[in-house]
Amino acid sequence: MSETKQFFSVSKIRLDAAGFATHVLWTEVDSRSNLDVGNAVVVPVGDVIDALRDGAQVHATLSPPQTHLPDQTLEVVGRSDGSETIALAKRPGLAPAPMVSLHDIAALGDHAQPRTKLTSFSSHRRAHGVFAVSKVGLDLDGRITHVQWGRVDTANNQWIGTEAVVAVADAVAALQAGDQVFALFASANGHLPERQFTSVDYADGRQTVVLQGPPIAVHEIHDMDRLPT
Repeated sequence: MSETKQFFSVSKIRLDAAGFATHVLWTEVDSRSNLDVGNAVVVPVGDVIDALRDGAQVHATLSPPQTHLPDQTLEVVGRSDGSETIALAKRPGLAPAPMVSLHDIAALGDHAQPRTKLTSFSSHRRAHGVFAVSKVGLDLDGRITHVQWGRVDTANNQWIGTEAVVAVADAVAALQAGDQVFALFASANGHLPERQFTSVDYADGRQTVVLQGPPIAVHEIHDMDRLPT
């Protein structure tokens, strides 16, 4: 099954500190009725890239004060580190349009609730991503607030692109979207993915990540390399 004739609408976006997209809130749209197909879901930007590569059309709805402008088309663009991301597509041949960017799409909050069960956008939905966390930032209670992480090519055991420091909400969203997130621990053979993370909710509405399973000596969060405070 091809995604050539599939259409998606992005209503919210989460950007990292450098202004690159990490997650979006999107829904599939029936091009004949212009009605949504199913519920909106939060997905990593890798899902959007995969859909675009497979021929799907992905449009973004702008937030005020740009709501008078038509929906903008998204495209895949390369980054200086060799990885890929998304950007608003340039429209050659048209009269100059007001300067708009990803920042003109409504922000996806850090506490957005990704659905744990996603409606796949094709019959050959991409394999879920695998991320590795090399360093963590902790609050005074020892809970993770930030992670230094990157996507991993498990076939070659190599990083895909460079690592980045992000709020823990990005790791929560990745886990709830079905991605795997591993913790790296120092060893005689380098940093190894000894344990896996899972997401947790606190009564005050905060979300973070913790290590799965029972405690393991020298393989707890406080044993990981630490981000500078």
